[in-house]
Amino acid sequence: MKFERRWSIVPVVALLSFLLVAGCSSVTDPDTGPADGVPAVGGEMVFGMTSEPVILNPILSTGTPAGFVNNRVFASLVRADENLQMEPYVAEDWEFSEDGLEWIFQLRDDVYFHDGEQLTADDVVYTYMAILHEDYTGVRATTYEPIEEVVAVDDLTVKFVLKRPHAPLLSDLTMGIMPSHLLADEPIAQLRELDFNMKPIGAGPFVFEEWRSGEYIVLSRNPDFFLDGPYLEQVRIRFYGDEQVMLTALEAGDIDYIGSIPPDDIDRVMQEYDDKLEFFERQNNGYSYIGLKQTHPILEDHRVRQAMAYGINRRTVVDDVLNGYGTVMNANVPPFSWAYNPDLTDYEYDPDQAIELLEKAGWTEIGDDGIRRNADGDKLSVECVTSTGNVIRENTLLIAQQNLAEIGFDLDVQFYEWTVLLEQYLDAAMFESYMLGWSLGLDPDAYLFFHSDASLDEEGNLRGFNDVEYSNERVDELLELGRITLDQDEREEIYHEIQEILNEELPYIFLFSQDLVSATNRDIRGITMSDIGPLYMEQWYIETAEAEE
Repeated sequence: MKFERRWSIVPVVALLSFLLVAGCSSVTDPDTGPADGVPAVGGEMVFGMTSEPVILNPILSTGTPAGFVNNRVFASLVRADENLQMEPYVAEDWEFSEDGLEWIFQLRDDVYFHDGEQLTADDVVYTYMAILHEDYTGVRATTYEPIEEVVAVDDLTVKFVLKRPHAPLLSDLTMGIMPSHLLADEPIAQLRELDFNMKPIGAGPFVFEEWRSGEYIVLSRNPDFFLDGPYLEQVRIRFYGDEQVMLTALEAGDIDYIGSIPPDDIDRVMQEYDDKLEFFERQNNGYSYIGLKQTHPILEDHRVRQAMAYGINRRTVVDDVLNGYGTVMNANVPPFSWAYNPDLTDYEYDPDQAIELLEKAGWTEIGDDGIRRNADGDKLSVECVTSTGNVIRENTLLIAQQNLAEIGFDLDVQFYEWTVLLEQYLDAAMFESYMLGWSLGLDPDAYLFFHSDASLDEEGNLRGFNDVEYSNERVDELLELGRITLDQDEREEIYHEIQEILNEELPYIFLFSQDLVSATNRDIRGITMSDIGPLYMEQWYIETAEAEE
């Protein structure tokens, strides 16, 4: 079987260049970077977050907070660089067969877990085969379904055998590698119950030290990390009840980094704290949405879903809630992506059109409370759950609630602490509707979100992120085709059609993609910021008076 080097110009690798975001570049300050001074080991950097992880296990965790910690504690085969291209990490090199069905990765020989055990091919095999195991209880099985098996060729060589060509493969191999010597004897079905999830051991630049629930997580420097650095002696992630409290902590100097300044405060903070903080503006590779349970007796009618889209003034949300720092979304692909389809229904705010759709759907009577009823007397009322502490979501849902009330639609908004929302509602797929946001990957593949196989299995377990239980045979067919098609032009046509269908059927009310402005203490140097957020934290360091001399 013929193999090609990873830099050869053949369709499989050429596809990787298509992952670049056209017209976008990483936003970094020219005054930051290793050239600013001599990186010195020492000091603590404090990050602020409004949500707390539930568990710290790369193959089981969900949510941004867990991802942030996992990406520092664990190391993966490959990772994204500042141009959103995949680069070597634990894997120093790779090659693939001409038909794209076999990928062989050569691992570095100097990677060690935090307990001193060397990371080998067995650990890579365990990580991915655990996800493919029939007893796996996480949501990532559908992501790696195209993999037939993962085999250790020798201690430092691992082979992925695919069932069929899979265009997003390389960008999917960013999963933190798990220590098989600690986990291989544990039943896959019981992984969620292990103490490991609260005291993880990886091979990344930082070592897990302490987790005080509701307060903070502490990571310490890994002195045996296989790349240059890390230079920060300690990283502390502090949890705050809401964004305003966290912003106050930033202004007071209690934290050194905030991922997104609330839009209403951006201009003020940039002006008042320019001497103390460095600012990075980027367009978010993701979007916020209201997920609508497709099996709900009210929401299963697409006319009701379209009425909601017409009935919510999303432009007002962008202008007033985001202070203009955002873009209205009409489907699942952000405007800067090569796969974006600009020719979609805009769903401009139109209460009259919304009312017409609701009446066609049978919601013709209006009660004394102003809420519509159908012929059976059922009330047009849907519960919407979301997390506490997020002002943008709170204000967005307030506008949506008011807008929908004007057309006789009751949106009953309920707020829950993040872990409760995740465990009792989202991971269990037990809700009527919810508001949240997706941070997207580097490939437009949306299989995990909208394919029927990523929904609930026969036992009611969520197999992917299709918690709204959306099902469309044509979308399934297109998502499958998009994964095996290696030509970008053909893939673009496929994803354009997917967006057209999602735009028509609306499993989500697509709301907006937010522009983010991050802020970092000016004493933190060596920062690389990209369109997917901060990178290479092992290179970050604290500038000291001694270093300046």
